[in-house]
Amino acid sequence: MSLASPWSLLGLLAVPAIVLLHLYRRRLPDRKVAAVFLFFGERLAADAGRQRTRLLRTPSLWLECLAAALLSLWLAGPSFGGITSRHVVFVLDDSASMGAGETRADTVAAVTERAAALASTDRVTVLRTGPRPEVLLGPRALPGEVAAALAVWHPARPGHDVIGALDLARELAAGGGEVVFCSDQPGPLGAEDVEVVATGAVLPNAAILSAQRFVLADGTEDLRLSIGGFSGAERSTCTVTSQGQELARRELQLGAEPARVALPLPPGTGLVQVQLSPDALTIDDAVFLLPEPQRTVAVCDLLPDERRAQLALGRVIGALDGVRAERDPLAAQLVFATEPGSPVAGQTEVVLALGDGERHAFAGPFVIERTHPWLAGVQLQGVVWLAEARALPGQVLVAVGDQPLITEEFLDQGRRLWIDVDATQGNLVRAPDWPVLLANVVDVCRSSVPGPERVHVLVGGEARYRRTLIAGAEDSELRLVGPDGDARAGSGVGAVGWPIDAPGIYTVRGRTGKELGTFAARFFDAGESDLQGRVTRTFAPERTSRLAAAAAAARDTSFERRVVALLLGLVVLLDWWWLQHRSWRAPAGQGVA
Repeated sequence: MSLASPWSLLGLLAVPAIVLLHLYRRRLPDRKVAAVFLFFGERLAADAGRQRTRLLRTPSLWLECLAAALLSLWLAGPSFGGITSRHVVFVLDDSASMGAGETRADTVAAVTERAAALASTDRVTVLRTGPRPEVLLGPRALPGEVAAALAVWHPARPGHDVIGALDLARELAAGGGEVVFCSDQPGPLGAEDVEVVATGAVLPNAAILSAQRFVLADGTEDLRLSIGGFSGAERSTCTVTSQGQELARRELQLGAEPARVALPLPPGTGLVQVQLSPDALTIDDAVFLLPEPQRTVAVCDLLPDERRAQLALGRVIGALDGVRAERDPLAAQLVFATEPGSPVAGQTEVVLALGDGERHAFAGPFVIERTHPWLAGVQLQGVVWLAEARALPGQVLVAVGDQPLITEEFLDQGRRLWIDVDATQGNLVRAPDWPVLLANVVDVCRSSVPGPERVHVLVGGEARYRRTLIAGAEDSELRLVGPDGDARAGSGVGAVGWPIDAPGIYTVRGRTGKELGTFAARFFDAGESDLQGRVTRTFAPERTSRLAAAAAAARDTSFERRVVALLLGLVVLLDWWWLQHRSWRAPAGQGVA
């Protein structure tokens, strides 16, 4: 036998309560006497209150205990044929379009209603789609826990493939379970065997499709926007603000082509916010733009003065923007030396070794690995290169014949560039290729400067912050604080990353809580902003319908309940009959003296 509501068996506690009432009672028998005045007063008064008496094992006691047991069994919903437990796996489409209008609220209501219809023996699992599907509840949790899981579900992902989540749901539902896919459009190809509950609606919506800040040659900035209208959206208002001040407001007419907005920004403009008028989908109505930070490369020059002058290193490096001198080699991103050292992670070491070997002047032709970022734009036309005839370690980047001139040595940490050049003769240092080569090396090192690798990130992407890797430094411990104020640790060693799942401003804080950097997360996805094709309907495959009907039939305990109710009625009637027809008669001839 199985029970639909095992907790109802707590009603069996009524049985000892009935026994207790029968144990503590005073029920005096009737006595026939000649005259009451023959008895003293104390013989006529009963003792006050209840006292424990001998338990009378009367039929009334057994009938009342049996009635309490039958009532508890009726509440428990007995099933003599067994109860089949259902396992329903809900898959929530986590695409941003699920947040349009009342789609999310309707989805939550539909899932909650289905979970409430399940029995206490049934189980549910809640998944949400994504590049890596996530389990929000379960596996095989109680139906009453669904509401708490749905409360933290806020769809905001760009468009993605949902088949991976459906495949996971099929594995969890293996063995007779059911899969319910909740979306705002019909199920994709490959989901014909699952039930689809679509709660979408076609609504007009305007969206920011792109937003960029351009730095012009004179140092000023321009803001350029592209705004599209979907599903019949004809107009919108675009407001641009910075530090609480309104910079511009434009009334936009939307059509088949996106509307373009170009706006000059005042000098020194900080954080800029672009906001559209409210519509069906709010996630694509706002965007934040930060000024690009100055990534200054720290350069440590360990060359002798004579060697530095021969290579014109001070003149070339000093002419580059975003470069500063650094005395400590461990704190520099770029190190110039005559002998190889021990580069740390994220550091580039340029070894300009010069030995006492035989020197040769090479006039070409030169073989150049032009795909390498260090050699972008390097031509070496008309260059006479004086170098020592020797082998260099690593991958050859520039060579003449069988003689390597520039190589890259692969290290466990950092990078090392070998350059074999004697600047006392030849014209390499005076050729335009020499400053181009050094500028390329500096630009590659710029990505190793501590701080945010990119201040603008997309929702669904990753915010990355590069650390100094100095023990005890402020960035030795990093946490990302989101728009909601929650702080979380990242993953990584040289560069720490955090997945971004919502738009807004994120700040990076160090070991002592100091703010070290800022990210602006934005949402761009025209496919999710276009709400055309969203529908409200339910599609249940035939197999799923049969499973639900079979499970409902297996849980039907109405017959068993009727049988128990009939027995309960008979027991109550017997108890009533006994109480009405019982008598307390004294034996014949018995009296009271």
